[in-house]
Amino acid sequence: MSFDSLSADNTNIVSVQLNLFDSFDEKPVFNEVLNQKIRPYTDLDLENGVVLTSPNHFEFDTRRCPKCGKFTLIKKKFVQRKVILDKIGDVVFYLKEYFCKTCHSYPKVELKNILNKYSKVSIPFKENFYKKARTGIKSFRKTSKDIEADDGTLSHQSVFNHLSIDSECELRFDVGEISGYLAYDEQFIKIKNKNYPKAQLIDTVTNRTIGVRFYKNVTSINVKKFLKDFTEKDERKCLVTDHDNTYPAVINGLGFQKQQLCLVHFWDIVDYKVKDLIKENNYTDEEIKELKKYANRIKSIFQVDTVKDFIYRLNRFFKLWDSVPEDLKLFYNKKVVKDMHKLTHYLFDPNIPNTNNQLEGKFSGAQKESDKKRFKTIKGCLSYLKPIIERQNDELQRTKDDEKEDNTEPEYIIKLRKSIKQLFKR
Repeated sequence: MSFDSLSADNTNIVSVQLNLFDSFDEKPVFNEVLNQKIRPYTDLDLENGVVLTSPNHFEFDTRRCPKCGKFTLIKKKFVQRKVILDKIGDVVFYLKEYFCKTCHSYPKVELKNILNKYSKVSIPFKENFYKKARTGIKSFRKTSKDIEADDGTLSHQSVFNHLSIDSECELRFDVGEISGYLAYDEQFIKIKNKNYPKAQLIDTVTNRTIGVRFYKNVTSINVKKFLKDFTEKDERKCLVTDHDNTYPAVINGLGFQKQQLCLVHFWDIVDYKVKDLIKENNYTDEEIKELKKYANRIKSIFQVDTVKDFIYRLNRFFKLWDSVPEDLKLFYNKKVVKDMHKLTHYLFDPNIPNTNNQLEGKFSGAQKESDKKRFKTIKGCLSYLKPIIERQNDELQRTKDDEKEDNTEPEYIIKLRKSIKQLFKR
C-alpha cells in the first residue's frame, strides 16, 4: 500500500502511542500527531554518525533511519563513488546503502563535510582548485592538465562547470564603499568568430573592479544601462573614459559631475590626425617637419602636473599661434577647445587620473592576446575571468590594509603629541 493513498477515520482511532524520540514543547494536537504517524517522514533528515569500517568503506554507526527515525534499517550494498581528494588525487569511496522497513526508503551514507551532492570533487580540493584558478592566466585545458599532474582526473569541461557562474553576461564584485571616481572602457573579445565588447568599470581610487558585462554592440543605451546598474546616484563624481562620442550624452544623463578624457588617447588622436593630413596633402619635407613640431607642442600642453605649468605652456603655444599650420589650427579649434575642460579635470582634483591606463592594465593583466580568440561562449569567458579579477581585488585590499597598519602610530606617541599641544595651550 502506498503511503500517499493511506488514510484513516479519526473517529475510529482514540489514542496514539508516542515513542521516546517524540518530543513536544507544548501539548500535542491529536490530529497533527495522527497525520504525522500515518504520512511519510520526509521532513526529519536526522544526522547519523559515519564509521570507516575498512579502507574507503563507510557505514552508519546506528540502525536508525535518517528519514523516519525508526531503528529499522537493513544493510543492502556498497555504492561506489569516484572522488578527487586534495593532495591525494583519484580515490574510490564505498558508501553503504540501507533499506528502512518502516518508511520503505533507501538511505545511503553521505559524507557532507567532504562531498557535495552529485559532485566527485571534494570540498577541500575544490577550495584549493579555485585558489589555483585565481593565481594565473591559463585555459581550462591547461588547468585540467595541472590537475592530472597531481594524480587527479578532471576534464576541461568539468573545470568550467566548477568555475561556472550564474549570470550569462555579467560579473559583479563586492568592493565595499565606492569612492565615486570611476574609469570605464570596453575591450573586444572574439567568441565563436564574432567580436563582442566586454565593458569593465573600476574604482580609480582603490583600483578594484566593480563590474564586467558583455554587450552585443556598443550603444548609448547599453552603456547607460551598465553604468546605471553598477553605480548609485551619489557615487557618480567623475568618470574617466576615452574619446568615444557615445559617452558624453550618457554621462550627462546619469548625472556624473565630471568626465575626464584619457590623455594617452588624446595624444594618439593628435598623431593619427597628423598622419591623415600627410596622406591627404602633398606636403614638402619642411612642411611635414613643421606639422609634427606644432603637433608635439599641442600634446605638451597637457603633459603637466599642475595648473601653473598648464597655463604657462598654453601661453607659450598662443605666442606661436600665427606660425601654426592652418590644418592644425582647425584641429585645435574643433577638438582641443571643445574638450579643454574634460582634458584638465585631473589638475584640480588629485583623485582624478589623467588616463584610463589603470583599466587598460586590468585588460592585459586578466587576458593574454591569444585568450581573446579561443572562447566558445560568453559564460565560459566570464567563468575564466571571475577568479582572476577576484584575486586582483583581494590583493589590492590586502595592500590597502597593510598600508593602514604601517601608518598607525604607537599609542604613546599620540599621547606625547597631545601633551605637547596642552603645553602650547598654556
